[in-house]
Amino acid sequence: MTEELLFTLNVPTSLKDEIVDKLISLPNITGFNLTKMNGYSKEHSLYDISEQVEGYRTFYQFEVLIASHEVNSLKTSLKPICQYAKLRYWLTPVVDSGHF
Repeated sequence: MTEELLFTLNVPTSLKDEIVDKLISLPNITGFNLTKMNGYSKEHSLYDISEQVEGYRTFYQFEVLIASHEVNSLKTSLKPICQYAKLRYWLTPVVDSGHF
């Protein structure tokens, strides 16, 4: 049985559409989740003025359920978009998944 992983990526608003386009174009991705979120950090120097006043920065969080052997391909595809923004991602093992 192939091990599944949840690939999670936090993206600033300015890169959301580019990431969506890339994920939709990948043949090994059957779909993904996208959630708008507020990110809080102690490093306010990276925030613009309105973000400093509000205390958070708006991000989009992508979640992709993917086979473990496909992760390197996914990361390679996203790297040209993400590397200069130093975007944070993580992988979480999926214990079980299915449909009801």
